[in-house]
Amino acid sequence: MSPPVAVPRLQFRGGVAALFVPFLVMLVGILVLGANGLALPEAFWPMVLLGLLVGLLLARSQKEYVDALIAGIASPMLAVILLAWFLAGVFGTMLNTTGVIEGLVWLAVSVGLTAAWVPLVTFLSAAVLSLSTGTSVGTILAVTPILFPAGFAIGADPLFVVGAIIGGAFVGDNLAPVSDTTIVSAYSQGTDVPKVVRSRLKYAAVAGAVTLAVYVVVGLAGSGGVGRGEVDAAPDGLVMLLAPALLVALMVRQWHFVSALLLSTAFGLALGLVTGLLGWSDLLSVDASTFTASGVVVDGMTGFVGIAVFTIFLMGMIGTFRAGGLIDWLIVRSRRLARGARSAEVTMYLLALAVNALTTAGTPTMVMLGPYVRRLGHAFRIAPWRRGNVLDAASTTIIGILPYSVAVLIPFALVADTVRGADLEGFDALHAVPYVVYCWALMLVFLVAVVTGWGRESMDEAGWEAERRVLEAEDQGEPAAPPDAER
Repeated sequence: MSPPVAVPRLQFRGGVAALFVPFLVMLVGILVLGANGLALPEAFWPMVLLGLLVGLLLARSQKEYVDALIAGIASPMLAVILLAWFLAGVFGTMLNTTGVIEGLVWLAVSVGLTAAWVPLVTFLSAAVLSLSTGTSVGTILAVTPILFPAGFAIGADPLFVVGAIIGGAFVGDNLAPVSDTTIVSAYSQGTDVPKVVRSRLKYAAVAGAVTLAVYVVVGLAGSGGVGRGEVDAAPDGLVMLLAPALLVALMVRQWHFVSALLLSTAFGLALGLVTGLLGWSDLLSVDASTFTASGVVVDGMTGFVGIAVFTIFLMGMIGTFRAGGLIDWLIVRSRRLARGARSAEVTMYLLALAVNALTTAGTPTMVMLGPYVRRLGHAFRIAPWRRGNVLDAASTTIIGILPYSVAVLIPFALVADTVRGADLEGFDALHAVPYVVYCWALMLVFLVAVVTGWGRESMDEAGWEAERRVLEAEDQGEPAAPPDAER
């Protein structure tokens, strides 16, 4: 029995379904921009503002609408994201300024690495880091300023490289025991982390094998090009790899990636000054005649203004979705589609994909949907770890291919200076969607799994009965012991 759904405080003309209209207005605008090769974060600003305006006109109370919008913007998650982005911008600019990329190009030429094999190396590097740290965003922030510019200089296909970074970052987000999505997927379903990790290995293995096969074919086919731009390949800047090495070490030790970025950036700036790769004027230069500032810190942060502004308004729109009861509305209607274990799994998977597409936030979405997925799965005796895997797969796949997702927009913000002036046609977030091979592979693997029943396990009578008591106690607001996770 599901708990009653509260009547949403924020009302709209046309009912809860009217909340899809502002989202579709924004999405259509973004897709039109992308189709014309103009999918830049700054170009998204008018689209999200237009969507917010439409929502305001549909709301029955403009005050409550604005309150919901502000509540979305005031999300602590947004504060963490913005802080991490601006620090990452400084970190990436620092590495570019100190010659790390030239050093990596020198190293690649020395070992005979050709452009065609860069996507494979990039994917493996990102996957290893994400498995060690459990964070997709942290991995993208750490590896993009290093791997993309080097691969781009060698002549690798830039969209393949971006897709490999994003895909590799989500390997660990889905599999690492320390990943927040892994932890939420387990505990929201009343099971433990080792169980969900062991049971999802087979799905990740298939998706990983498909991804590696694609990159091997790309390597053998020789996809890539000649080196781009004037790259003075020299090993001097390789000493600056100590900064990203420190970043990786701190993240592996489970430092928050904001604090890890702050310390690693400070270390890198000091190292650059000591080695002579940076001068004081490189850190900050103020032109009194034009009253403008530049330098590693200023330029690094400025590069993220476009994506930051878009994300602020997007989070405001998501706040109106929550206040208007859109997620609850989807849950109530989707449950009507479940008639058996197969249709229940298909329902929970497609709903999780849809809600993630609306929120672009994996972990919060899993927290919201966890109780629903648990109750629906319990009704058809679907094993807790299987339910957790379905929930996690939806969150760690679609977010990697949405052109307005921060996971996709971050790399483009980080490499904007690298590709500026290269006259790349179609190098934007929308055109990158087909190149995130791992996320597509894992999404399709789980779609096959829920439709065919591959890997589906059922609860035994004792486990089902124990969970029934827990759910009934929760619905009545009483504490209860969790069911045996291994049943």
